[in-house]
Amino acid sequence: MRCNSACSLALAALLPLAACSEGGGPAPGPAPWPALDVDGIRELAGLSTQVETAEALQERNLDIRARADSLFLSTMHGESGGTGGPTFRLLTRCGGTRCTVTESPGGAVDTIELVNTPLRQGAPVAIGSKRGVTLWWEASTHTGANLASLGAWLEHGSFAVLNEIGLGDEGPVDVWYGIALGELAGSPPTGSATWFGIMAGTPVTGDARGERLVGDAVLTWDLRFGSDGSGASLDVAFGGIMNIDRGTAHAVGTVSFESVAADLDGTFAAGEAGTRIQGGFHGPGHAEAAGVFEHSGIVGAFGATRR
Repeated sequence: MRCNSACSLALAALLPLAACSEGGGPAPGPAPWPALDVDGIRELAGLSTQVETAEALQERNLDIRARADSLFLSTMHGESGGTGGPTFRLLTRCGGTRCTVTESPGGAVDTIELVNTPLRQGAPVAIGSKRGVTLWWEASTHTGANLASLGAWLEHGSFAVLNEIGLGDEGPVDVWYGIALGELAGSPPTGSATWFGIMAGTPVTGDARGERLVGDAVLTWDLRFGSDGSGASLDVAFGGIMNIDRGTAHAVGTVSFESVAADLDGTFAAGEAGTRIQGGFHGPGHAEAAGVFEHSGIVGAFGATRR
């Protein structure tokens, strides 16, 4: 595998739901995920109609990006040469607003810094809302590849699962991965709390590989070891996972992570590539949480608001 088009875009187009667009029509080569049946997805995923305009959302997105001090990327999964072609993985390691991306097997591919990534607004389409999180869909082009994303902007962070496709030496190159960013709270929560929201993902194995998934996200911070927060940890559950391309429940209906440790800066992480979660608490009073995950053959991202 050579990282020439869609793979290189994966290293550059880092802001979910604000895809970098150079204007004009689609880039040469195959298109990514097709447009969605918004009404059908809203019913399937139990979403209510949202009222915020794309313009208002994009304005808030610019503010979120300006304040962001964290960036998280899942493992990037790809396929070269078209359907059934050779597959590849790009492993990621993130800290602050920087991620190192390494080809597996192989060596370092690149270091990504949020401050150096370009930003041009796309044209998002609202799908629906649940528990204060509005799911959006967007498609655009950048540096010779086509890009589509599914996720949400909150008030202090954003998340999405992305599909990029372009032309490489061996034909089409598809890449799928999860991404999240935001303004960290700067500390772990000091009391028990729960956040509710949405997850978006895609299977990277099996016959549903590359299709879109949506489900519920519930995060619970438990002071099970001490009232001062020492030893406290996070439980994360994604449930009701639906395949919105097929209009049916996904074969894996629930994914969970237990006893995820949080650092003093408000980030949390557990596991390694394949079974991994990483993210952060965002905003004043830990109002939000967002991050990326990999589990049961799914890669994706999530965001939730405190209740």
